[in-house]
Amino acid sequence: MSDPTTPPPVETTAPAAPPASAKKPDTATAEPAKKTPEVEPAAAQKKARRGTVIAGALALPLVTLGVILLAVPLAVWYLSTVIRTLVVVVANIVSGSGAAKDANATLGQIDPAALGGVTLGFAIVGAVFVVAGCLVSYFVLRAHRVDRPGYVTGFGVTVGLVISAILTATVGALTGLIFGTARTVAQVLGNAALGIALTTIGAAIVTVATGIVVWLWMGRLFRTPAPASAPPRDSDR
Repeated sequence: MSDPTTPPPVETTAPAAPPASAKKPDTATAEPAKKTPEVEPAAAQKKARRGTVIAGALALPLVTLGVILLAVPLAVWYLSTVIRTLVVVVANIVSGSGAAKDANATLGQIDPAALGGVTLGFAIVGAVFVVAGCLVSYFVLRAHRVDRPGYVTGFGVTVGLVISAILTATVGALTGLIFGTARTVAQVLGNAALGIALTTIGAAIVTVATGIVVWLWMGRLFRTPAPASAPPRDSDR
């Protein structure tokens, strides 16, 4: 006989296997698509182009003005040495030694040492303008995320000075044609004032336009090429 105090055995059943449809989902379809960072190349290029235009329009006029001021001491020295010698030689050949002595005495009154303070001031101000123009270009380009701002500034200043000098000389030659219509002294003076004003305005416009064009050119030359996009994978097709 069995012991009446012994509990009857408990039947345990194994858990049913999950249906096939409840299996772990495929990771290839269940994983959410990776979000790519939003890149706006058009907006970045527009910002860089705007910075390049601003840098060129400001930097080249500043540097040009600085170079002109730096040329004043050189012009004074050139007038008191080279030009003086040429004038004396030509006067001696054309009019004799008497005219050569008069020319030498007249030009001898231009003493570079007497103008030392003035020429030094021009040189200092000119150097400040040149440095300021270069720094303005560099920091404006850098703030607008332009590639290689140092290269763009250096080559832009060099090429821009040459081109603007040629164009400014052309403008001066064209405005000089006004003097051909003068018949009296009053007309000559009036045409001279008009010619100087037109030359100054034309030179300023030409310099600004040249700075914009040259800086855009240099910015395009030194732009870092964009990396090539990777080809799509088979799983992404």
